[in-house]
Amino acid sequence: FTLLSLILISMVTISCSQEPAEIHYASDECAHCKMMITDNHFAAQIVTKKGKAIKFDAVECMAGYAKAHKEDLKEAKFWVSDYSNPGQWLSLAQARFVQSEVVKSPMGAFLLALPGEEQMHTHLLDKPGKEITWQQILKIEMNKGMSMPSHKMNNH
Repeated sequence: FTLLSLILISMVTISCSQEPAEIHYASDECAHCKMMITDNHFAAQIVTKKGKAIKFDAVECMAGYAKAHKEDLKEAKFWVSDYSNPGQWLSLAQARFVQSEVVKSPMGAFLLALPGEEQMHTHLLDKPGKEITWQQILKIEMNKGMSMPSHKMNNH
């Protein structure tokens, strides 16, 4: 009885994990724009309280989805791909975002995530752009399934 209980508790704990799920590149679809997820430099995902992974082809798609589903995602965890180490996931708290002038993300917002301040500053020395916060990303207006008209943002 005790072994069976332990197994069941373990299964429930595992099934409700909010760790990032595997993305099947070139077959999984972005939950926001419905495009196929193809580039592991830019992928993102939200994992709900119940462990459901909602996958995106770009940070900007995750932001658009998050704005549209704010109430459903209160206890969700947000994950972004580490641009400098594709396949590694960063939580929103770990990630530092760059709006690049030269590195184009799949939806054209030129957004990428790096694992910390030092990596972000090193990247910016090599490739022009600017730091942008998650809160600023949430303010970017982008139509579902369409690239942004311009990757430049107003600074006021």
